[in-house]
Amino acid sequence: MKEYFGYVQIIGYIGLIFSVIAFQCKKHRNVMIFKTANELIFCVQYILLGAYTGAAMNCVGSARNLIFARTVAKGRSTRGWQALFAVFFTAFGIFTWQGPISVMIIAAKVITTIAYGIENTTLVRLLTLPTSICWLIYNGWSGSVGGVLCEAFTIASILIAMLRIDLPRLRASRANRGEDHV
Repeated sequence: MKEYFGYVQIIGYIGLIFSVIAFQCKKHRNVMIFKTANELIFCVQYILLGAYTGAAMNCVGSARNLIFARTVAKGRSTRGWQALFAVFFTAFGIFTWQGPISVMIIAAKVITTIAYGIENTTLVRLLTLPTSICWLIYNGWSGSVGGVLCEAFTIASILIAMLRIDLPRLRASRANRGEDHV
């Protein structure tokens, strides 16, 4: 497998690109589409690296993202889907158990499931931030160089989007309510 290591890492770099783009999107649907591409690409990489919990989490996560994009676009609640996917993540995490590191990844996916079920992209970014730390650790553990870089760039991308999109929205909202003295 060492002879293919470089090619396997390239897959992660492609996933990285989709992740960074996702958090620069203003619309929930677009965030979900780019996150789906990101997760499918990393699913393939994790399989090639033998990181089966990560692969399972990203495979289930891709289905979740598409369902949430459609559900939110229709103005419907994702609460039922959130509960169902929390069960799926837990079950698949147990089935692909790789030790205590699997608990961290299961928790990260359950948190992002809550986040991605929210139309408010500010909250999506805020809740996704700590889960990126979990994935950063998992990627280092599994040998995914692209994954480590992806999470570093995702964290940076989320912070940039918060400054570029969320902070101006917050300031405008406060100004509209007459709370601009803060």
